[in-house]
Amino acid sequence: MRIRRKKWARPELEKCDYYLENPIQNKGKWKEQFQKQQPIHLELGCGKGDFISKLASRNPNINYIAMDIKCDMLRICKKKSRTRI
Repeated sequence: MRIRRKKWARPELEKCDYYLENPIQNKGKWKEQFQKQQPIHLELGCGKGDFISKLASRNPNINYIAMDIKCDMLRICKKKSRTRI
């Protein structure tokens, strides 16, 4: 699926307290990014976040990380994650 580039997506993500531009900086210290100390699951290529937002709402005992190459997709995913949890 192709999504058009949104000029507002990156600035809006940068304001988000849990968005990381360079995730490699957290190598070995991902658990410190979460308030609750529990297992961490990763979704690579999260797209619009449909799958991970549903999964996270059903499994509150797991911390989730969503990654995508397109910031436009991450912005949509961010919005879904806040509305479903």
